[in-house]
Amino acid sequence: MMKKFFKVCMCGLVAAALISGCGKKAAEEETTEVATESSAQETLATADLSGVDNGTITLGQYKNVEVTKDAVEVTEDEVNQIIQGELERSATYEEVDRVVQDGDQVNLDYAGTKDGVAFEGGTAEGYDLTIGSGQFIEGFEEGLKGAKKGDKVSLDLTFPEGYQNAELSGQAVVFDVTVNTVKEKKVPELNDAYVQEKTEFKTVDEYKEDKMQTLLLEKNQQAEQKVQGDIFNIVLEGSTVEPKQEAIDANYNNVLATYTNQAAAYGMDLATFAGALAGMDVEAFKETVLKPQAEGMVTQRLVINAVAEAEGITISDDDRQEVADQMGYESVEKLLEIASQYDLDDYIMTNKVMDFLTENAVIK
Repeated sequence: MMKKFFKVCMCGLVAAALISGCGKKAAEEETTEVATESSAQETLATADLSGVDNGTITLGQYKNVEVTKDAVEVTEDEVNQIIQGELERSATYEEVDRVVQDGDQVNLDYAGTKDGVAFEGGTAEGYDLTIGSGQFIEGFEEGLKGAKKGDKVSLDLTFPEGYQNAELSGQAVVFDVTVNTVKEKKVPELNDAYVQEKTEFKTVDEYKEDKMQTLLLEKNQQAEQKVQGDIFNIVLEGSTVEPKQEAIDANYNNVLATYTNQAAAYGMDLATFAGALAGMDVEAFKETVLKPQAEGMVTQRLVINAVAEAEGITISDDDRQEVADQMGYESVEKLLEIASQYDLDDYIMTNKVMDFLTENAVIK
C-alpha cells in the first residue's frame, strides 16, 4: 500500500498541500493590519507539464542501498511538555483585583497619536491583550505592568525601524491607555478529573501512555521519512542526471503560480507572503526557495521515472482511488477538481517508487 505522506522534495500534489499548510500558518501569524488587506488578489494558472521533456538520466545503483534508521526514543520530559501545552490551551482567565503582572490578560481601551494626531490602526476599545505575548511594539506591554483596573496610562513609545507601515517606522508616538479589567491565567491541574472531563481516558496514567504512544508513532514516521530521503539521495548521487532548463523553467513558473495563489487566498501579494513565510524579500525568495524547488522537482522526476521504467512500475485506477480516499474525496473525479491528472499521477508514482526503493534497501 502506498504511504500517505512522503516527502523527498516538494513536487506536484504534495507541493500544493505543503504550501497550503505553510501559508495558513504564515497568515495566522501576520498582523491585523496585513490580514485585513483586500483578498481580491490576482491568481495565476498552472501549466500541465505532462508533455515536458525533463532531460536525461543514467541510473546508478538503486537496489540494496545501505542506510541507517535513527533510533527512536520518547522521554518522560517530552510527554510532559506536550501535556503542559494542552493544559495551557485549556487555561481560563479570572478577574482579579491587583496590579498587572506578566501572563495576565488585560482588557484595554487605547488611542495612539503621532505629533498629537491619531494614526490609522492605533485606536481600539475593549481589546484583550496578554502581557508578555509580544503582540504590541516594545514597551507597550511592559508599560502596563503595575497598573490596575480603572487606571489610565500614557506610554511614550517608538515604532521599530523597518516597521511594516512605513509612515510609522522609527516614529515616536504616544498611546493613552485605559485598563478596563485585569484577569489572571488559571491553568488546570493535571488529575483524573481533568482527564475524564477533557479526554476519553479515565486516569492520568492512561492519558500519559496515549501521549507516549502518539509521540512514538510520530517519531517513527519521521525516522522512516528520513530513511526514504537518504535512499533517494544515494540513488541520485550515484546517477548521472542532466535536467533540461526548459523543464526547470516550466516547473518554476508553476511553483511561482502556486505560491502567488496561496498568497492571494490570504489577501497578500507574493512579497508580503514571502516575508511572512520565509522572512526574506521576494527576489531572495525566488532565488533561494522557488528556483531550487523547481530544479529539485525535475531531478526527482528523472530518478523516479527511470526506476519506474526499469522495474515496470505503473499506476492503476485503484491507486488513484486510494489517494482520493486518503485525502477525503468521495471520488477521483472530485479530487481532480482541485488537482490535475499529471500532479495526481506524479504523486502516486513518487510514492510507489519510493516504497519499492525502501523495500529493496538494506536498512540498518
